[in-house]
Amino acid sequence: MKNVRVKHLALGLSAAVIGLGAYSADAAIVTLTGIDGFGSSSFNTVGLWDNAAAPSAGNDYFVPDGTRLRTPPDGNSYAFAGDSLTINNLTAYGDGFMFKGTGNTGTITVDNLIMDGGLISHANGIGDVFQLDGAMSVVGDSRIYAKQGPIYIYSDISGSAQITNEAPDSPIECKLWIGSSANTYTGNIVNHGRIELLDDANLNFVIGASGVNNDITDGGSQKHIIFGGDFVLDLTSAGTTIGDSWSLIATTSASTYYTNTFNMVGFTELGDGLTWLKPIDASSSYRFQESTGILSVVPEPASLALMALGGAVMLRRR
Repeated sequence: MKNVRVKHLALGLSAAVIGLGAYSADAAIVTLTGIDGFGSSSFNTVGLWDNAAAPSAGNDYFVPDGTRLRTPPDGNSYAFAGDSLTINNLTAYGDGFMFKGTGNTGTITVDNLIMDGGLISHANGIGDVFQLDGAMSVVGDSRIYAKQGPIYIYSDISGSAQITNEAPDSPIECKLWIGSSANTYTGNIVNHGRIELLDDANLNFVIGASGVNNDITDGGSQKHIIFGGDFVLDLTSAGTTIGDSWSLIATTSASTYYTNTFNMVGFTELGDGLTWLKPIDASSSYRFQESTGILSVVPEPASLALMALGGAVMLRRR
C-alpha cells in the first residue's frame, strides 16, 4: 500500500447506573419517557422527563431504548444542565441523541455525556453543523451517525468501548470530525463513513504483546479517513522483540490520508516522509509506517538506513 500526504434500556437502568460509577451518590436518576417530536426538545425543557421538570444540577439523566432526545431546533448554543446525560439505546436511527439545530455557529455542550451503547446522530441539513463540546465517556459500544450533515466532536473523549462511525447519506459534507487534544479514549474505531482527525487533536493506542492493541478499521462503501492530528502510543507494556508488530490502522489504502500536520508523539519522522521512529535501545526501535498502518520492532541499522532517504514527501496516500 502507498500513502499520499494531502495538503488539503437494553442493558437496564439499574445495571447501567451501577456499572458506570459516573453518577453522584445523592443524585436523582431522571429518565426520558418518549420521543421528542418535530420542533420539540427535552434538552433544556420539561419535555418528556419523568420528573416533569427541565434538566437541572443534582440530577443524572438517562435516555433509554425507544426514546429520542432532540437538541433545540435553532442556531443558538446550549449547555445541558444535568450532572450527566447517559445515552443507552441499542435501537436503530431515530432513537438516542439527535441533532436538530440550525446554522454553523451554535455549540451543544454536555459536560458529562456517557455513551453506553448509545447513538448520536445528525438529522438536519448539510449546512447545519453539529458542534459537540464538553466531555464524552464511551463505556459501551456506541455509534455516531453523521447522516445528514457534519458532526464536530470537540468533547474530550474517554473510555475504551468501541465507536462505530456509520455510513452517512451521500454528500461528502456528512463527516465526523474529532477535535480535542485531551482525548484519553483507547477503544477500537470502526469507520463505515468519513472521519477526520483535526490538527492537534489526538488518538490513543495502547500497545501490548505483539498483535495486541486497539485499532482503527473500516468497511462499507463510503469509508474515508484523514489523519491530521497526533497519535499517542502507550508503549509501557509493548513487546520489544525484533519482529513484533501491531496493526494500528487497518483501513482501505486508497481512502486513507495523512496530512502534513500529522504527528506521532515521541517519534521522529524520517526523511522519506512516511516512516516514524522511536528508539528502544541501542539495537532496536519502534517503527510506524503510514504506508501500512503497522507499528513494528526493527533493528536499529535498518532504521538508520531509512534516514538516509532524505526529503520530506508532501503528498501521499495509503
